[in-house]
Amino acid sequence: MSDTGTSGSKGRTVARSLAIATTLGFQLVVSVVLGFLLGQWLDRLLHTTPWLTLIGVVVGIGVGFYGLYRLSRVLLK
Repeated sequence: MSDTGTSGSKGRTVARSLAIATTLGFQLVVSVVLGFLLGQWLDRLLHTTPWLTLIGVVVGIGVGFYGLYRLSRVLLK
């Protein structure tokens, strides 16, 4: 006979790990994409191509990694 309590606990642990990984990846991607789109919009508005797009991507990366840092601190407590 199998012990369903142990496998159920493992399943929850795997599901939680996948949810955390998905959240972290999604947060980073969304930050970079939003920075890119905002930079492109400002470039079109101000005719500064490609500078504000590059700045937007860099800021998006920074914001994404800061969010990852904050979330990982909460999860590792």
